[in-house]
Amino acid sequence: MEADILVKPISRYDVVYIPLSAFRESTLCRLPYPNHPHGCPNFNRKESCPPNAKCFSKLVSFPLFLIGVRFDLEKHVEKMRIKHPRWSERQLTCLLYWQNRVDKLLREECNKIVSKHPDYVAVYKPEANGVNVFATCRNLDIILERNPKKYVWKIAIIGVSNDKM
Repeated sequence: MEADILVKPISRYDVVYIPLSAFRESTLCRLPYPNHPHGCPNFNRKESCPPNAKCFSKLVSFPLFLIGVRFDLEKHVEKMRIKHPRWSERQLTCLLYWQNRVDKLLREECNKIVSKHPDYVAVYKPEANGVNVFATCRNLDIILERNPKKYVWKIAIIGVSNDKM
């Protein structure tokens, strides 16, 4: 699989938080996408999803590390196009064919770090906990594409667990 792993320390000045009112409203989660006209079906259903998710600052504290897996979607599409020449663009980019492997890589990388530092915990969906991942990554010189064509990033943040403080 075409993926790269990045581990980068995050300073206090790098993290960009979503304003609390917007975080609770979770406007990103409610944006329509194909077959989901009201946004994500997990909104207000899962404990780890808004508006039920805990605020990031209540989960972890500094020091923080961004863990990223960069998946080469463009190469994946090229391979799928050869394998399935009649598929539409939507079928070729469908996350069902790559997302689980990328998520697994991210979890494995996070587990390597957390297993060496028992006070640390990984936050796998920081945007669900009130972090503006696009702006935070931009502060770390990582540019994420909206509606990616070339690379898809899966991002987690590791920090000291507030449960252990």
